[in-house]
Formats: sequence, structure tokens, C-alpha cells
Amino acid sequence: MYTIEDFKHRNTDDQASLTAALAWASMQYYVYNDPPMSDFEFDMEFKQLQKLEAASGTVLEGSPTQRVGSDIQGGFEKHRHIIPMQSIENVYTDGELQEWLATTSRQLRNAFPDEEVSYTYEPKYDGLSISLIYTDGVLTDAVTRGNQIEGESVIANVRTIVNVPQSLPQLPRPEGAAEGWIFEVRGEVLMPQGSFDRLNAERIANGERPFANKRNAASGSLKQLDPKVTARRGLIVNAYAAYSTDVEWQSTYMPSQQATLELLDRLGFSRFDPHSIGSQSAYTVTNGEMEALSHAIDQFNVLRTSHQLPYDCDGVVVKVNLRRHQEFLGLNTTFPNWCKARKFPQEAQSTQIRAVTFQVGMTGHITPVAELDPTSISGSIVSRATLNNENYIRQLNLTVGSYVFVQKAGEVIPQVTGLDAERNANEDVQTSAISFPTQCPCCGTNLVKQGEYWICPNHHCRAQAIQRLEYWCGKDCANIKGLGPEVLADLYDRLQIASVNDLYRIFVTEASAFQPDIFCPDYVTWLQQKLGEGYAEKKVTQMLDGVRQSIETLTLDRIIGGLGIDGVGKITGKLLAKHYGSLQAFRQTTLQELTEIEGIGEVMARNILEADLSDYSCLWEGLGFQTEYQAAAQLGNALEGLTIIFTGTSYRFKRDEIKDFFTAHGAKYVGSVSGKVNYVVTGDAPGQNKLDKARQLNVEIINERDFYSKFNL
Repeated sequence: MYTIEDFKHRNTDDQASLTAALAWASMQYYVYNDPPMSDFEFDMEFKQLQKLEAASGTVLEGSPTQRVGSDIQGGFEKHRHIIPMQSIENVYTDGELQEWLATTSRQLRNAFPDEEVSYTYEPKYDGLSISLIYTDGVLTDAVTRGNQIEGESVIANVRTIVNVPQSLPQLPRPEGAAEGWIFEVRGEVLMPQGSFDRLNAERIANGERPFANKRNAASGSLKQLDPKVTARRGLIVNAYAAYSTDVEWQSTYMPSQQATLELLDRLGFSRFDPHSIGSQSAYTVTNGEMEALSHAIDQFNVLRTSHQLPYDCDGVVVKVNLRRHQEFLGLNTTFPNWCKARKFPQEAQSTQIRAVTFQVGMTGHITPVAELDPTSISGSIVSRATLNNENYIRQLNLTVGSYVFVQKAGEVIPQVTGLDAERNANEDVQTSAISFPTQCPCCGTNLVKQGEYWICPNHHCRAQAIQRLEYWCGKDCANIKGLGPEVLADLYDRLQIASVNDLYRIFVTEASAFQPDIFCPDYVTWLQQKLGEGYAEKKVTQMLDGVRQSIETLTLDRIIGGLGIDGVGKITGKLLAKHYGSLQAFRQTTLQELTEIEGIGEVMARNILEADLSDYSCLWEGLGFQTEYQAAAQLGNALEGLTIIFTGTSYRFKRDEIKDFFTAHGAKYVGSVSGKVNYVVTGDAPGQNKLDKARQLNVEIINERDFYSKFNL
């Protein structure tokens, strides 16, 4: 199971480590509304991963560069989007934005020499995107972004949002339109500040954890299974786009983004109006007007930072205005080419460091945590923030008692960004140095320095042992239900279970050899007596069954991924399992062999070789674990000798099933287009970059259905 501890110690120069980290971060953002890093950090590391993939010539399984994030959580019916509902690519400086404006304007002037090129700007709302479907002018469906191709229908919940029109009597109908004419409105589900404050006050009063920010609150409120709960949350929807299935009607009533927004106004949809801050909606980008657009964006940021908006936004979206220009520029794999999001710096607040505590991670890394004077940032109270490592503290010159600026990475994770020098000088604060411990705060062992981190070298440290056990028992490894951190702490303290070996010794080996007596007629009773209050027969039986069953269900990739090796998780575990074929071969590997594996760098290779696996000897000592790699069943050789790449969304397979299908029929499956590729197979919404590269190299492009028909698959 990949954890936040793994994420903190990712190696951005190691392709496998960075792939695993960004795949996990993407899941945390889209599914759990709990991003572990800022958008800026994610974008920068995403670009770094693209460079590593280009340098190695390979793309590892699960790479976020080959797929888009998805907010699909289950519990709702899935509906397909009429037009892909893509995300918008971010830029972080005026220079980047102006470079894109200049390039795009040049393309459009070359293609449309007699037409004016103009752009609109709108808030980059920080909520949950929604597609509202009106059939013959009546609201009939509401679908979340999902994976851009399909989302979840939340129509019952959206009907409770008071500013969403249920019908559109003012909507002009296409002449001669058949029954079932579709008009789609896209917008953002938002939670206004007043609704957010009321909701969190209620949750605190009920003993529940308050929402961290308004985006999380909006997402959680929209995806309630009971629409009555959504109705009480006070959500709103701001519209930003519209489409019609009647192309002629669309070109008449919505020939531009500006005209689209004006139509949405007339139909009664809520949106941000640039005229509210004295700015026009659309700008023709010449040298002079580029400055005017930048000035308008700056004006909007002043409005945002002065908290005059009732909802959250973290930037502006600049869009090509004319729809025919948008259609000419088109879409790429994940983003429209005709718009960019100019992100703003994150909000920061000044607060005081009251103390610093130190946490021990699974691999022994010591992480300092600032205990802060509680302060409100982006609608939530922050009282703790990670300080990363000793060098980070020294570089920022942080001290206990000093005032510091704190912001939220990804609007969620608190991060100290620097000293508030002015406040420290004006208030004459009393400070003391932050003293890094020389001994482990858990076990008292002398710490050692490794790079930027202090490490507890005691492999048997209680904090490390419990976290390693938690990692092993997680859903991506042994998947043993009921063995969370609190239970594992009890097992450590009361049964002396300090390792995976101990876990299987107590729950399997000794359980099988148990001799009943009058005091303990069975092993469950014995365990209950040892564990004490809170461990009923059902709970203990569940633990016993779970540990035993894991021996049968664990596969080699999950075993390797669960060994607690720094940087080796689920994705790298698969990579290593396929390469070595057995646990024995993996244990006998060498530095040279490891570094020759695509995606494994020298740092990770040394972590593997230096890992202490003595706590896992039960895996190769006769308990029956499956330590040989089980490849996917071979279905035939119809594709023998062919190299294939798939792009887009399959009508037939889930994304993680496509590669297995092609390889099971004998093909070599790759992640990037080269002259060695025989076929580029396309599903819905294929990646434009891959198609362009295939055409440049004269690689055959074939539709998915036609490909299956050609090879009788």
C-alpha cells in the first residue's frame, strides 16, 4: 500500500519512484479530495516525469502522463459525455501565458487571415465540474467530469440546487428540431462561504470532523446518496460553457464564448461578470491589448485576495473567443488547445510557531512538525504544518516563537513558506532555536544522517514496526481487514507482534499447533485473553481468517511492493515481479541488474540491495506463499510479432485491462509511438500527439473495432 510516507520520500530523479508518487497524488486529488501537494508542485513534477520518460524511451504502467484523473467514486450510474469534459492546462507566470497567446494568435491569423483573434477571461472556479443536460429545454441529467469521457449521474442531487434552472422557457428552439434536441450547459458546483461556515459549525457541534475547504465540502455534498442531505448544504452552480447537438443552431446563437455567456445570462444561469470590476469580457490580442488583458487579470486577483468573492477560485481561464477558432485548435489527449488557466499564488497567513515535534516514519525518517498558533486559511483552521527536514528549517531560518507564513499545498496540506520578518521585528518576539533530536523520539536510538534526512537506524523501533505492519496489511498488499494502526499497536504491545514474521507466527503457525486446555478451549479464546477488552470473538476470528487467507491471495508483485523498501510500492512491485519471475531471483539480484531495468535508478537500486528483509523470512520458509510470478494467461498468438500502442478510451476494456489483452494475444505493447510500432489502435478521444507522431512516421492508425475485426479478436 502506497502511503504519505512513501510520497514524502519520493525520488524525482527516479522514473519508477516519481511515477508511483504522481499516480498516488492524482488519486488523492480526484477521488479522495485530499491532495498531498500543490497544483504547482504536481505540474512541475509531472513535467519532470515526462522528461524522464522521454530519456528512457519507455512509459511505466500506471503513469499519469498516459491517463487523466477521475473523480468517479461509485454509488452512482455512469453516463457518457457527448463531448469530452477535459481539464485545463495550467501556467504560472505572465510570461508563459503571453507566450501561449502569441503562439495561438499566430496560428489563428495564419489560418484565418481576415478574422479578428480575441480572447475571454473567467474565474478558474475551485469546485466540482458538472454537465447539465437539457432535453427539449428540460433538465434531464447532470453528470460529473469523471474521467473526461464518462462521469456519474447526480441529477437527483443537482435538482436540489436552487440556482440551477429546471427548464429553459427562454431557450430558442432550432427550426424543425426533432424531439430529443440536446442543449448542454457546463459549470462548476461551488459552496459559498456562508454555507461552508454553517456546515462546519454543524459538523463540529455533532462531533464530526469539519471539511478542510470549500472544494472538499462541495464535492462531498454533491455526492451524497440522499438528495435531502445535498439540499441542506447550500450549493450553487456557476456556468461557463454550453453546447448544442444542432451545429447550425450553435453557430447562430453561440458563435463565440462571449455570446455563449450572454445567452447563459438570458437563460438565468449564474456566472461571474467581468463588468463587476470594470473590465470588458473579450480582448483582441495585439501588443497593446495583451497588456490590457494582463491588467484585467491583475484586477481580478485583487478582487479575489480581498475576499470579495463568495466562492473559491485560484486563477483565471483565458479562452479563444470564436468557436470556429476553438474547433480549429481542437483538443489534445487531456487538455483543450484553445484555453489556458493562469494560476495565482496561494493565499498565505501569518502565525506563530509554538513548538516543534518530531515524527518517526516507516523507514526511520524523522520528520519535524510545527505546532502553530491556530489560524484560518482558505476556510479551515490550521494548527500543524510539516517542516520537511533539518535543511528546510535552516534554509528558512525558522525558530520556535517566530511568526511564519503558512499556506496550503493544493489548498489542503499546510506548508510553512518563510518568516514574517516585519511582524517578528514589530512584535519583538522571543525565539529559541529548533533543536533536531540526536536520538529517536520513539526508541531513543542515536540518529544517523542520510542526505537531507535524519534516520533512526533501529529497525525494531516501535513506530517503524507498527507502520511496516500497517503497510503490509493494507489493501495494496495483504489486504487484511481489521488490522488498522490502533489494532496493530495493541498487537505489538500485548502479543509482541513486531514484524510480518511475528504476524504469521502468532496467527498461523502457533494457531495450528495450539493445544486446548480447560482455561483456553480454543485459540480465539487465548487471543481474546491476551488482547483484553475490545476484542470480541467475531473481531478476533476475522483477524485470524484474514491473515490465513492472505497466504493464498498474495501475488509476487504485491509481496515485493509490501516489503517496506524505501521507494518500492505497488507499481515498482509489478515491474520487479515481471522482471525477476520469483522472489528468490529478486533476493539474489545485483546492482548492475537492477540499474539495467528501465525505470529503476541507482538510488532505488541501492535501497533494494540494502533493505533488511529478515522480518519477512516467513515468505520463503514453507508457509505456502505464492512467490513465483503468475503471468496473464496466453489467449493466442494472433498478434505475434506485432508492436502495438493504444490511445483513447476503449469501448470494450477498462484502461488497466488493455495492455494485458494485447500481450495475451502475443503482441508487444508500448507506451509511446516510434518507427518500430506496427499499429496505433484508437478508441474514443485518442491522443492528438500520438496520432500526429504516427502520421509523421507513417505508422498505420486503425480504429479499435476495425482492429479486432481484422485479427478476429
